[in-house]
Amino acid sequence: MTTCQGRGLSRLNPLANLTLLVSFCVLAICAQSPAQAGILFAAVLAGHVASRIPPSILWRRVRGIVIFALVLFLSQLFLASGGEVAWGARAASGIQMSLRFLNIVLASHLFVSTTSAEDLAYTLMRLGLPYRYGFTLLIAMRFVPYFRLQSNTVLQAQMVRGIGVDRPSLRGIWCMARYTLVPLVVTALGKVESLAISMEGRCFGLHPRRTFLRTVPFRPADAVVMAAAIAAAAAAATATLLTR
Repeated sequence: MTTCQGRGLSRLNPLANLTLLVSFCVLAICAQSPAQAGILFAAVLAGHVASRIPPSILWRRVRGIVIFALVLFLSQLFLASGGEVAWGARAASGIQMSLRFLNIVLASHLFVSTTSAEDLAYTLMRLGLPYRYGFTLLIAMRFVPYFRLQSNTVLQAQMVRGIGVDRPSLRGIWCMARYTLVPLVVTALGKVESLAISMEGRCFGLHPRRTFLRTVPFRPADAVVMAAAIAAAAAAATATLLTR
């Protein structure tokens, strides 16, 4: 996923962005009313605006999530157990549930859109994460768009051959799984094998430590953001526990 470098939250250290994500998810889970969930929803949308993520790209990425959130709201409104529950209470519960789901998903989208995978891996490794695990994380994140592109290529090739992998039916789903999974597995195994040979040729993992070509700066603003995020999450969690 493309990141928005130098804009909004992308100016922060990846560790600060990760802390913001975890703290925001805690706040979303601890929200006790639709109003609180709505405030968090407005905040995460403001984060997207500040990071200058185009609305068209945002909608294309999360429109399926929005539809699923709408399904959650309707199911809570019409399928909630107990006929004595008022429609207003059902609607409030559905809005809160849907917004909680949207807040967590949108916060995750904002994180991956403003945080470089390389910078995140470098930061974690400098904090003490073994570089083998950091490299594994980095490779996994880099393989996601690659295999997505390969999946689209395989689907297009099978459609050219006349295989109905694009039909919205059970048979179409079966054909898509059957004629897409095997080529993708073969491609993945070949890619992993070539990567392993390349790493072995460069003696990867020979030394317990390694040096880094560049460093990710940690500024005072990052510390302030992390402290504020942790304090807000701790306060919300404490308030939720005390009210139960």
